[in-house]
Amino acid sequence: MSIYVKNGVLHVSGVQDKIRGKGQEWPDFISDYTMLDIETTGLNPYRDHVTEMGAVKVRNNKIVDEFSQLVVYPRSNHVPSFITKLNGITEELLLKEGKPVKEVMTAFRSFIGDDIIIGYNVNFDLNFLYDLTQKFHLPELNNDYVDVLRLARVYYPKQHNRLLDCIQRAGIAQVEQHHGLDDSLDTKKVYDDFHQHFKPELLEKAQGKLKNFDLLQDELETWELGFRNPVNNKKIAFAPEVEIDAAEAAQMVNNMNGIAQTGVKADTDYLIMSDDGFFSKSNAEALKAKEFNRAGSKIKRLSESYFLNTLDEWARS
Repeated sequence: MSIYVKNGVLHVSGVQDKIRGKGQEWPDFISDYTMLDIETTGLNPYRDHVTEMGAVKVRNNKIVDEFSQLVVYPRSNHVPSFITKLNGITEELLLKEGKPVKEVMTAFRSFIGDDIIIGYNVNFDLNFLYDLTQKFHLPELNNDYVDVLRLARVYYPKQHNRLLDCIQRAGIAQVEQHHGLDDSLDTKKVYDDFHQHFKPELLEKAQGKLKNFDLLQDELETWELGFRNPVNNKKIAFAPEVEIDAAEAAQMVNNMNGIAQTGVKADTDYLIMSDDGFFSKSNAEALKAKEFNRAGSKIKRLSESYFLNTLDEWARS
């Protein structure tokens, strides 16, 4: 058994199938790729949904094709007001101009094909898109990718590095459109600007930022873990029925500056449950957690898949 991060990807023996099988990130400058961006109703692919998909296909550094489509779902198409304020997308607009999500995702997956994917903070987009390909039994979205945000962090160290910041610094635009195709076009301009100005040592530094850790060896230093560490100072208990090896999971949590507990307690932060047990109304550990919460505790129950994918997000950050 083993739990480790290799080139920014989490590997956990016995439960790898619970982690999104996304491709490998590799910071580089290439000439043939698909640049993409999506708009969503929120940040969580488990409860939020895609409202728009946009992309450009690039060959020899030139745009040869474009994709842009609003998305409509068979049930709820509610768009929070803060999202509408950001990009102008409303439920009414989706119902009027959107196409069914299965149809759009099928076309979008075909548009991407086998290309290397590029985007800004592209892991966010890939989570939503990967889940949709799984839902509709499309070819797995395991394409390798380049995250322009990682390039920005080494080019503009110790600065805010939103897409907006980059397009303003490069004189590309003063505002971010927050629409799939428009943001794909702006991100390509940022990527091209970096390509023109990056020195070899900067690219090497970006590549060196990919995480490589054995999570069952010595405790990691704070600087190694980074500020996105999801278990930092969290007291975490694993329900008996989880598929991950409990002893190794506990060691991993402790090595990542968390606190592994034996059984749920009043001060537990996260109770990790099996994917099936998460929905059980008779799970013993869940019942204990509810009792503690009634008495004032704030225990959050997380499914094993959710927890592992959260760790994978940290590994890829």
